[in-house]
Amino acid sequence: MSSLWVAAWLVSAAASAPAQTADPLPSWNDTGPKQAIVAFVERITRPGADLVPVPERIAVFDNDGTLWPENPV
Repeated sequence: MSSLWVAAWLVSAAASAPAQTADPLPSWNDTGPKQAIVAFVERITRPGADLVPVPERIAVFDNDGTLWPENPV
């Protein structure tokens, strides 16, 4: 019974998911870095010489504080 509920929830969630906008980074200013990131992602996800297979697409995010202002105690 619970797996039926989960399946129903997944279908409901997929149906109510917002449509993808034309701009993948709508809160970013339309500048060089944004254009470079979008171009890179498009290049490696479309068939061709630069295609990176899905299993090899790994994103690593490091929040070690190097982008945060340092305030000594």
